[in-house]
Amino acid sequence: MSLSQTEQQILASVPGLAVVSSTGTYAGAGLDLLTVENAGGQATIALQGAHVVSFVPRSGEDVMWISPNSQFTPGEAIRGGIPLCLPWFGPHPQDEDKPKHGFARNEIWTLVEASQTATDVTRVTLELRDNDATRALWPHAFVYRLEISVGKVLHLDLAIEHKGDAPQLHSLALHTYFNVGKVTDAVITGLAGTTFIDTIPKEKPRHKQEGDVQLVGPTDRVYLDVPRTQHINTPARSIKIDSVDTHCAIVWNAWTNADKIADIGPGNYVGYLCVERGDAWEFSPTLQPGQIHHATMTLSVE
Repeated sequence: MSLSQTEQQILASVPGLAVVSSTGTYAGAGLDLLTVENAGGQATIALQGAHVVSFVPRSGEDVMWISPNSQFTPGEAIRGGIPLCLPWFGPHPQDEDKPKHGFARNEIWTLVEASQTATDVTRVTLELRDNDATRALWPHAFVYRLEISVGKVLHLDLAIEHKGDAPQLHSLALHTYFNVGKVTDAVITGLAGTTFIDTIPKEKPRHKQEGDVQLVGPTDRVYLDVPRTQHINTPARSIKIDSVDTHCAIVWNAWTNADKIADIGPGNYVGYLCVERGDAWEFSPTLQPGQIHHATMTLSVE
């Protein structure tokens, strides 16, 4: 483990917190994983990317989906869970040679705070500051902090602090892969009547959503100006997604195109559905020097 002395002291101060290596559970060269467990539930968080890998409410099943082909290898994004797409979502707006979805999901974050606020709620805060590697891709000063509350529900509060001296455009997403069992059985409510951008065609047409969303093929849509709450309903359960301060919902499944994506692989598209909350396209925020932008999301099972 490569934790600092301060991080080790934080771990030791809160019951139910530990750091383990991914090598015992996942394929790849190995990443440090923060494990959280209390009377309300449990979660696993990779320090690379401040990436929530697993969230299991007490007496429930995992809300997250991790690809069986995902590699837990330093410097490579984890396929599944909740990657942070930041400071840009999708291709870089000026340079497509730069990493898709930004660099935050590939950087090692630092554990800066942890507390048990009740017997069934544990809160941890991870932080990433600009460094030589990030400035080579994004020549701006910043502080990113992700506060994760684990209990019966999972709550994320991503704070993006722009420390540069000029306004800067950002885009972002909490790129959540939900474990739905069988994607064709999953129905998304809470998007009817909104406008979405179909990003698969070159023209990127816009359409109005008629009724609920149920996938029947490859899907990559950015829903705009959406209500704060969506539900994913499956025969087994209903997952509630609540975000009071983001404006977009991205719905994605590669379908059989996943045959060409090595860390998903043939047939594995069936198990997941991405419903990502964030701010992109015309809702991408331009942060002023010193401004802090929040993106929050709460996940629960009903």
